[in-house]
Amino acid sequence: MSCFRIATAVATAVQLGAASGVTLATFDGAAGTTFTFTELNDPVMGGKSTGTWTLDSKNKVGIFDGDVEDVPSLKAPGFIKAAANGKFPDASSALAGSLVLTVRSTTPEYQGFRVSFASGTLAPSYACAGGGSIPLSRGCFKAQFAVTAGDAFQTIKIPFSSFSDMWSPATGKQTKTCAEDKDVCPTAEKLAAIKRLEVWAEGVDGKAHLEIQSIAADATAVSLPTAPRVTTDTEFITFDGAERTTFKFVELNDPVMGGKSTGTVTLQTIVGNQQLLVFDGQVADVPSLKAPGFISAHADGKFIDLSSFAGGDLVLTVRASGNAQYDGWKVSLASGTLSPTFACAAGGGLPFSRGCYKAPFAVPVGNEFVNIRVPFATFTDRWSSTTGKPVASCAEDPTTCLTAQKLKKVLRFEFMAEGVDGKVHLEVKAVAVAPASDVKPRTSGEIMV
Repeated sequence: MSCFRIATAVATAVQLGAASGVTLATFDGAAGTTFTFTELNDPVMGGKSTGTWTLDSKNKVGIFDGDVEDVPSLKAPGFIKAAANGKFPDASSALAGSLVLTVRSTTPEYQGFRVSFASGTLAPSYACAGGGSIPLSRGCFKAQFAVTAGDAFQTIKIPFSSFSDMWSPATGKQTKTCAEDKDVCPTAEKLAAIKRLEVWAEGVDGKAHLEIQSIAADATAVSLPTAPRVTTDTEFITFDGAERTTFKFVELNDPVMGGKSTGTVTLQTIVGNQQLLVFDGQVADVPSLKAPGFISAHADGKFIDLSSFAGGDLVLTVRASGNAQYDGWKVSLASGTLSPTFACAAGGGLPFSRGCYKAPFAVPVGNEFVNIRVPFATFTDRWSSTTGKPVASCAEDPTTCLTAQKLKKVLRFEFMAEGVDGKVHLEVKAVAVAPASDVKPRTSGEIMV
């Protein structure tokens, strides 16, 4: 099954104590934190998305399940959500910290999970439908999150500074970020009087399944890394001129006839010989296909042997500052093919086009660099050349897996913005690899987004 991991640190999950956090919602019947959640499908005329919300009283979890599909009249994905109204505990002390979800999922590959809370509005349900785009609809603060693979519950920390009450009611994407305009940020006053909590699957087609153990607010300030939390001998790609890890990246726009996507790739010096790769552009529909195209930044060369890291993770040290959330990021490695260019264009859909292994990843909007961990087990060399989505995952078909033999001789590395329209901006400080032992335990962890 395809999945991706967003992480700056992995450690055994801990319960939030009274000194550092406030529990907002549980599903164990406790007074003060138990609320009635109801499920809502996209009400737009002809909407096809369907979902359910159920309670598992034995395991004391809420279960959010369903399928997000295109609204035929809009030719764009709809949404499903589960929401609860009530007087939630005062979370104002956690303003410098994060909203914390304790969850697990059987669909970690789903990229449209979002969470929102309403405060400072007379009509929470109205605000959480309008997203600030229509009069008097401010006050519903929304952010995206991702869930990794694993059978155990994991804690996902979403900094309150990544929430905004200005977002598109069509896609759920933020139209203005907290970093861009402090007026859209949650405040201590807003966190003191939360009236509604919502969990969404929105703006991305696919099956979504999420089990929620609790929702809380953690007062601990979020500290994001400025460099990879890996040792120097795991560096894979750098931008400092080092002979074994520095490569020339080239940008490519969707070559399909009439493609409108545009992009650039440049190097930006930050200090001494240290540089950043800056990948910037706009993904737009290909008019003849009436579907989004892509832009990519790739490098060919003789890369270091990664075979000893099979079973581990690719680690991207990146940031996406000053732009709305983009949901179409992907990364690929080519190996075992005579033509990386052909393989990374066809994705196994044409004869002799196997050998370009691709996986999705997500980047939170913010001014700090974060480490994005993408498990090698989530890559596949069978994916749609139209959307970039997997046709067969490594879990489903072992022949699609990125093996130690393939990792031994990587021929190409590539970033892609693909299959989703929108403005893209990615700054890359480094790419590294981490062994399996570096990320254990894999069934329980702290994920900072």
